[in-house]
Amino acid sequence: MNAASMIPALLLAGALLAAGCSEKPHAHAPGAAHDDDHAPRGGKDAAATGHDARVTLTPEAVRAARLELATAQVKPLVSGLVVPARITFTQGGVAKVASRVPGRLDTLGVVLGQKVKRGQVLGYLDSPELGQARADFLSAATKARVAEANYKREQELLAKGITSEREMREAESAFVTAQAETNAADGRLHALGLSDKEISLLRANDHYSSRFPAVSPLDGTVVEIQGTLGQAVEATTPLFTVADLSQLWAMLDLAESQLSRVRTGQRVALTVQALPGQEFAGEVGYIGDIVDEKTRTIPVRVVVGNADRRLKPGMFAQATIATEAEAPGEGRNANHRVVVPRQAIQQVAGEQVVFVPLSETQFRPREVTTGASSASEVEVLTGLAAGERYVAQGAFILKSELSKESMGEGHSH
Repeated sequence: MNAASMIPALLLAGALLAAGCSEKPHAHAPGAAHDDDHAPRGGKDAAATGHDARVTLTPEAVRAARLELATAQVKPLVSGLVVPARITFTQGGVAKVASRVPGRLDTLGVVLGQKVKRGQVLGYLDSPELGQARADFLSAATKARVAEANYKREQELLAKGITSEREMREAESAFVTAQAETNAADGRLHALGLSDKEISLLRANDHYSSRFPAVSPLDGTVVEIQGTLGQAVEATTPLFTVADLSQLWAMLDLAESQLSRVRTGQRVALTVQALPGQEFAGEVGYIGDIVDEKTRTIPVRVVVGNADRRLKPGMFAQATIATEAEAPGEGRNANHRVVVPRQAIQQVAGEQVVFVPLSETQFRPREVTTGASSASEVEVLTGLAAGERYVAQGAFILKSELSKESMGEGHSH
């Protein structure tokens, strides 16, 4: 409910107004200090001097108005730096799965959008070249085992004087040759993309199959299937794209003039045209070290959570970076003043005021002077000191009731 629509509710709740223009000073609410005794530098209670304007509501009206109090704090003014962005995969969150061996795509084991685990088979390739390489390796490995056994036997016979030195050396030579052939066949399998573990399993299975699995290197979702059944492929032909969509990057192009206002760790709010009214929270994770010579921009990377997968890589977005506003000609530290929400500042009789509580049901307008502002916050230069309580939400309702009282009494505050 907005402030304007809540005013009738307040009147129905029985809002009571204190005499805003009394010639006699009002009694203070129990436990409340007189604001004139400790008003901050430059601050004045009421919108015009010489009057003791107050707004008094019933407890029911206070609850209906949903007034929120806050304590004034000294902090940097946060402004929004708006920068265009594009949504992409994270660097380690996407994988292009290629065939690794020449052949043809024999089987598809997944569909688009399917979630997969690391090591899960996405499809199978049929590769005659791989089948021949496996056969050559197993043949060489078998010859090497036989040659090794023969060499060891000749060594034992020579030790017993049963065989000659020449026969033992011939057995040794055959063994070394068989080992070299096995190593060459092993290297061929590695060149075709098999790992040590896969080659070890090949030995154990004693298998001559020409089928080769294409497996996912990470947990994620199948976002692309480039291959088709029966397609002839080379060792580098991409077949599948698997991506982790739970976290994405927003890549921003920051102008040189904006660089001084951005640093890692700053909060970023992202909006996309495809999802109006929705906002996504991120954080500046990296600021580029090189300026693009053509565009004179610096790349900035923002990490964005995407557990519900509403954001899609390739989307264009608008990023609002929460930065500290700089007062012209002043340093960053000079900008640390009392900062309040914009809705806490109201115009009463041509003056800017905030409402301060005198009790749980009584409020007084306090004249303030303001400085720099952002889309959501305003600096208060004088009139409200750090540590003081003020109405952060619902001040418009108090202003409306104050104006009604003024008109009813026939006076102007």
